[in-house]
Amino acid sequence: MIDANFFIENFKNPKQEKIIQFARVDPNYTSGRPRLIFDGENTVSGKAYPYLSSYTPQPNDRVMLVKGVVIGKVV
Repeated sequence: MIDANFFIENFKNPKQEKIIQFARVDPNYTSGRPRLIFDGENTVSGKAYPYLSSYTPQPNDRVMLVKGVVIGKVV
């Protein structure tokens, strides 16, 4: 059983890394892993990001990432 201490210890973020991020799929996206434009930025990422199989990327989709993986479209 997960207790409060277990939960807190496993979700601490000592490095202050961005666990959850929001972005838009590159408007020029056609296939494969999408490149993203993160909130607050104007340029497309140099990295192409993995995504869950339940989501099919489309150009300009607003998406949520958890630890660098696209979870799906935000509606």
